[in-house]
Amino acid sequence: MENVLENIGKRIAECRRSKGFTQDELANRLGVTPQALSKWEKGISSPDVSMLFMICEILGVSSDFLIGLNNKSITENGDVIIQNEIWNNLRQGLEPLELIFGEDIVPIFIDNEFIDKIAELRLQLSREGILMPIVCVKDQLCLKSNEIMILAYQNVLYSEEINLINENTLDYIIEKLGQVVRNKYAEIINVDILSDMLNNLKTKYPVLINQIEFNKIPYGLILDVVKAFINRGNGMIYLPKIIEIIECEKRENDYITTVELVEKVCNQLEKKDNIWVVLGTRE
Repeated sequence: MENVLENIGKRIAECRRSKGFTQDELANRLGVTPQALSKWEKGISSPDVSMLFMICEILGVSSDFLIGLNNKSITENGDVIIQNEIWNNLRQGLEPLELIFGEDIVPIFIDNEFIDKIAELRLQLSREGILMPIVCVKDQLCLKSNEIMILAYQNVLYSEEINLINENTLDYIIEKLGQVVRNKYAEIINVDILSDMLNNLKTKYPVLINQIEFNKIPYGLILDVVKAFINRGNGMIYLPKIIEIIECEKRENDYITTVELVEKVCNQLEKKDNIWVVLGTRE
């Protein structure tokens, strides 16, 4: 047990130093005392399991790496810091959603107020049936000093030069982020995001989602239909109905094409008396 604690603490310390954090800085981000963090790093005690996700998120490591499950060496010298950086670079190579900005915008993001505002936006989008992925927020010196960009998988979804930077700029940027996610969600959603959404739906629609899995309907096929549905100006709020239609059509005709499925879904959901038209949520 002592070796396990010592190894976890050692990895936390190594990753903290590689990120350039002092013990006080990391402890402050985690909401613990520097003394508690020091005990973790010395192997005297270990963080609570509930904190592992936050630690991994801040340090940019996987939980497997932190607790030592991924011990396979991928470097000649076995340097765990370099190995972790390699794995992290490979994981972060193509982010589903990035918010990047020039140096004049940096002060707006220093106090981490943006974290709560993005959380509020994520909650708002969830009411519209949209699961927004974790946003990678970082400065980029290659941008113009007052420029912001929103990207998905390195593709620029939106860019703007902000001429007047004041106390309202952060709210403006978060609002733009929300607009881009809504309008460009077909370019953001991927199989993993869809899988998370379907797993969540299983709590309310267990038979429906189990039918999808039982009939071995590929998530990739569902994703293609969903993307096409969104690109026609429709919303994600009807995902359960989309799944129901796909399952029904595939049960009747296993050879139905994606194009045909899209037409079936749209024909059934794009009706003039549909509730989203009544509520004004579609143009």
